Amino acid sequence: MSNRLDCIYNLIPKDSNGVADIGTDHGLIPIRLIQEGYCHTVVASDLREGPLSKAIHAAEELEISDRISFVLTNGLQGINKYDIDTIVIAGMGGETITTILDEDYWCCAPGYTLILQPMTQSQILRFWLINNEFKISREFLKMDENKIYNVLLVEFGESPSYTDAELYTGKYEQIKENDLFPEYLDQIIHKFEVRVHGQSLSSNDTGDKNLNRTILTQLYDMKERFLHES
Repeated sequence: MSNRLDCIYNLIPKDSNGVADIGTDHGLIPIRLIQEGYCHTVVASDLREGPLSKAIHAAEELEISDRISFVLTNGLQGINKYDIDTIVIAGMGGETITTILDEDYWCCAPGYTLILQPMTQSQILRFWLINNEFKISREFLKMDENKIYNVLLVEFGESPSYTDAELYTGKYEQIKENDLFPEYLDQIIHKFEVRVHGQSLSSNDTGDKNLNRTILTQLYDMKERFLHES
């Protein structure tokens, strides 16, 4: 199991009463749950028949397919909200994850734990979460195949405010202790330096240009703060 999937698995509450893995792909997380003795409801869903069939086949080979509910569906549609209290959505773009949550908003309620791992556009996901009655309780950075990924532990509740830069990095207080944070911050700074430089060559003084300059300034401030605290 990869570093990011291992992180996701270890965030599943030990006292969870049911887990749904949305976009399960090969079913690695549901299968590991059963193999390690999890005895409550486990749902493995995917939008595509091919990956779901592979997950079913893998579970059949291990003779545990009867312990997992396999569902061919889009997002959380068709998932019984009373059977689960933990939802894993990993390996998708942040915008796709927000769409899934927005279309099945029943998970925005006390008692549900969300473990989200956006492959891209994590800033879109964070913005949506903190403006839709969710709070990011913990956040992690994990390296896989020379790329750094975000893993978010999310619950119902009031969120603290985020700066524009923190929508890209994660909440500073939550993420600064991660060993990968300095490298991750430098990557984001570089991205915005390139973006701001490119926009500086344009004569159009747009709001987007001004926002990117603001974010870059906040990123510089964040790095200075981190170096001062280190």
